[in-house]
Amino acid sequence: MKRRFIVLITICTAFPLFQKDVHAVDRVVVNSIQTDRWYENVYLMADRINWMTFRNFTVQIGDRDGSLFHFPTWESGKYDTYLFREDLNNDKFKDIIIVLDSYQDPIHVLQHDGSSDYKEVTVEPAAVAVKRLVKMEKKGDIVTIATKQKVYNINVKPFHYTTVKPSSTDVSIDGDQVDYSVEENKIVADVPVFITIGGLIGDLKLSYDWTGNGYEVTSVSFKRYIPK
Repeated sequence: MKRRFIVLITICTAFPLFQKDVHAVDRVVVNSIQTDRWYENVYLMADRINWMTFRNFTVQIGDRDGSLFHFPTWESGKYDTYLFREDLNNDKFKDIIIVLDSYQDPIHVLQHDGSSDYKEVTVEPAAVAVKRLVKMEKKGDIVTIATKQKVYNINVKPFHYTTVKPSSTDVSIDGDQVDYSVEENKIVADVPVFITIGGLIGDLKLSYDWTGNGYEVTSVSFKRYIPK
């Protein structure tokens, strides 16, 4: 009798722990695109690890027996994900663009192959494109930003960033704050430019094009920040 009592206590104690482990991962639809054609609906699903972390993503294209594409290494944080369905390379087929809240791996493109399948293609990281296409320097109160399209000269004195000395030459981007979106069937990235911590002076706007092997930045413009 005593042994049976111990066994029951052990089972009852272990059962809640077992239940907790079973329900530790919650499979959810993080985002979706709904259309009037069931086979064009898109669902972005993931495991909710906790209130701010999603991992082990799956993209489902189409309802019923829709196509499933698994991405176990993707991860996103607590902020929103974004989904776009656009013809990025002008081949008359719409591609799927996924933007995650991830500093290391923020954007993915599933390109339609012309039949009924999709494949992931590369997207040049914004920081790599800026290093390749943009030259930035600060002399005194003037910041010069040179792209292939235009040269911008910005007087930073009116910003009144008191922590910035005129002798400082620091001009940098923050790769952690890049915003990706789709405009007029093109991937665009807005990249903030700073002259000190919190010292925003404007944004570089990167426009991507299909090169045959992946998406690379082909043009860059700059928009000055106007303090409120």
